[in-house]
Amino acid sequence: MNLKKIFFFLTIIFIGNANSSALTSKLDSLELLLSGEKRDLKKIDLLNKLFSEQHPTNYKKALNYAHVALKLSKELKSDDKISKHLVSQSANNVGAAYFLLDKYEKSLKYLLEALKLAEEINDTNIMSNALYNLGSLYDYKGDAKKGLQYLEQAIKLDEARGDLESAAVGYNSLAADYFFIPEYDKGMIYYEKAMDIAKPRNDERLISNLYGNRAIGLKKTFRFIEALHYHKLAISLYENLKDKAGLETAYLNIADLYIKMNENEKAVIYNKKSLKIALELNSIDNIMLAYSGLSESYEQMGDENNALKYLKIFIDMKDALYNRESTEVIAEMQTKYDTEKKEAENSLLLAEKKLDKAALDKKSIQQKVLILGLLLTLIIVGYIGYSLSQKKKINKLLNAQNEEISYKNKIIEEKNKDITDSINYAQRIQDAILPDESLLKKCYQSFIYYQPKDIVSGDFYWIKEVGNKMFFAVVDCTGHGVPGAFMSIIGANSLNKIVEDLKIETTGEILDELNNLVNKALGSDGISENEISFIRDGMDISICSIDKTNNKLEYSGANNSLYFLRNKKNSINSLKLIMENEDSIFYEIKPDKMAIGGGGNKRKYKTDSLELKEGDTIYLFSDGYADQFGGPKGKKFMYKSFKRMFLSIQDQNMNEQLIYLSKTMNEWKGDMEQLDDICVMGVRI
Repeated sequence: MNLKKIFFFLTIIFIGNANSSALTSKLDSLELLLSGEKRDLKKIDLLNKLFSEQHPTNYKKALNYAHVALKLSKELKSDDKISKHLVSQSANNVGAAYFLLDKYEKSLKYLLEALKLAEEINDTNIMSNALYNLGSLYDYKGDAKKGLQYLEQAIKLDEARGDLESAAVGYNSLAADYFFIPEYDKGMIYYEKAMDIAKPRNDERLISNLYGNRAIGLKKTFRFIEALHYHKLAISLYENLKDKAGLETAYLNIADLYIKMNENEKAVIYNKKSLKIALELNSIDNIMLAYSGLSESYEQMGDENNALKYLKIFIDMKDALYNRESTEVIAEMQTKYDTEKKEAENSLLLAEKKLDKAALDKKSIQQKVLILGLLLTLIIVGYIGYSLSQKKKINKLLNAQNEEISYKNKIIEEKNKDITDSINYAQRIQDAILPDESLLKKCYQSFIYYQPKDIVSGDFYWIKEVGNKMFFAVVDCTGHGVPGAFMSIIGANSLNKIVEDLKIETTGEILDELNNLVNKALGSDGISENEISFIRDGMDISICSIDKTNNKLEYSGANNSLYFLRNKKNSINSLKLIMENEDSIFYEIKPDKMAIGGGGNKRKYKTDSLELKEGDTIYLFSDGYADQFGGPKGKKFMYKSFKRMFLSIQDQNMNEQLIYLSKTMNEWKGDMEQLDDICVMGVRI
């Protein structure tokens, strides 16, 4: 679900008269006053008040009031400051209403008109409001750079004239931008600025929007429990305000969060709440978002009938919207064409009259031009004949070269096919050395997320049961593709030999012996000190063993850490706390910073031991997941987000965690190429 528009809802500024904040009259009394009013200036004032009262609950009615106010303002036919102020004021309201109705081209037209008139009379209040609205419009339509320019101009105006309430709206928009990126810490700077202004004034509408924006920023950084808290605060305030438009978007927000938390029954409830209001307000985008969210939730719940039902409604609406917009564009193009055609015909008639008047004077000149034209034509024809002759020669040479290139391409295609067939066969061999995950699942809840970059992989996982001990590891070999696959075979065979033939059980000693065997296999055990720095062959590994009799864990690592998560009531004083939430504690056990192989490693690997408790969760991994580029700015996923993700999904079972890891990576990566092999293993006691 694309919910970015939700960030910008409160930024849409609706302008009433100077005393609109004190307005207590209800819609019926305002309508009564309007029906009996004869003075145009008073009618415009009442229409703006009706607009301000109506916009949170009925977009179409609000637009009608704004249009009538604008029409009356223009009929005043005066160039004085008051007239321009009224036109600018009403045009801003019309543009804001069109934005809420998802008619963005019309919204832009009226907002620019409002800004132009406000600049002419130096009305900084309307200028500020129009700039905020334009910033929101451009940001939502994807032109973030232009949106930010308008937003910064508006904030400077507000700060210069000391209008803190209006500036708070700008700070809120900046916070929303940074939360969406996500750059949560930068967003909080502007969040606090806005909140410092809103709280003393008890501005519940702005506070509720700030809570909603912060919640989405927290969701973007996988802090779901905190996000849920702020969503509920926002909804409570909107319900108190009876603000339908605010509730519509807040319900969409919390529904999207529940989808991320895999609580799809709750997501369905809130999407339906949002849909009900969106249908009342005729908010096309939010109607489509609600249908899309319902389809996604039902799909994850396994309800294919409802998933297809809501997906079809969403697609039909999207197609209808596209066809409608296409019709409007075609009509506009036709009008423009007819106008230009008429202008061209008028110009032609005028030219013909002038030609008749000057015909005799120009006759001799035309004859001279004709003779000169014939001479130029003969020269051009001669040049073309020569060019064609040369072109034939060149084409003959090119045809011969193309035939040679085609022949060579055919040879290359045949060789590529042979190479691909060989690699596919190599994949079958590599798959054969990977252990059956059921060996681990028979003792513990577990998952393995395994995504090679190429057909064959340099990452592999290893599982072996020997006596009362269960061994498991994740290994990242040098490179990926075919070179990495060769290294993975050496690694897997060596590990099997160490625990089965050599009977070595301590994880640190296993890595010591693995280091020796890899160096021997690669011929790097006898190299000189000068050569060591040039050797890059080897592997990183995290390996664990669990003694099933006494439930004791041993871990050793070569460059790869172990993530260990436990319930808060069973905290471990000897380990350093990395992060926590309401239920779980996150520990990281660091590895030895030396790779397996390469000939330069002469030290021994350490062994860490822990007593396991029921519910403990262990994660082993290669660097492929955290290093993958993606997201809105094409940056790395990073280990900080990697850790937060594991902490946020501790209430899910291991199969649900596997689905979440896969979905998160696919969304993060998008259309970008996978950078490296990925392997993540999770084990729950």
